Amino acid sequence: MRGSKSQRQNQHVKKLMAKIRKFKKNNKSVAGLEKELGYMMGDAERPSFKTGRDADPRLRKRRNS
Repeated sequence: MRGSKSQRQNQHVKKLMAKIRKFKKNNKSVAGLEKELGYMMGDAERPSFKTGRDADPRLRKRRNS
């Protein structure tokens, strides 16, 4: 079984925290892990990115230069 959404999110947060502790112990960079943890804890918004028609250069409207 996969568990509920909140259980899976909790698991992800716990694994991130353990990984951050492990990386700090080995003097490795944890900037990216801490950023992801911030997203998971709701401290920061994930950046949006273009998808679909906006991202596909073949379908984008061309500007008149």
